[in-house]
Amino acid sequence: MPEAIGLQLEVKAHADPALARRTAEALCERLRGEPIRDRVEVISFHREACVVASANGIRSRLVIWADYAPEALASWALRSGVGGISVEHFLLSERLVGVLRDAGLSVNVGTVNHPELLSRVLEFAPDAIGTDRPHELRAAAETVTARALQP
Repeated sequence: MPEAIGLQLEVKAHADPALARRTAEALCERLRGEPIRDRVEVISFHREACVVASANGIRSRLVIWADYAPEALASWALRSGVGGISVEHFLLSERLVGVLRDAGLSVNVGTVNHPELLSRVLEFAPDAIGTDRPHELRAAAETVTARALQP
């Protein structure tokens, strides 16, 4: 199992791949020689940012908002050194998660802010769940887990 991630840094560059690349390059430069570098993961909707991070030895995760061609996505991620995919909760399917996991990719889910979504998301056993409401979601997860353990 890979070492836990201490910090995810999201590169946002709305409709500007060149800005995403420059931002990722600046992040990589800033992290050079920093002790936390091994516990950082760059995440982005922009593939350019993920490729730059990976090429600089920093873990990266592509955030997707599409569920088509998972085999092609997994193949690209492996070729590019991207270690994981973050899937929006409404796109989760057995096929998508299965293809990504079979390729050896980590699967995260984002963003789950409502406890009623949690049970469905947990069925896919994601490596991590992104949320804006961590305390509320943790309490819901404990309730779901307690129910699952009851005879």
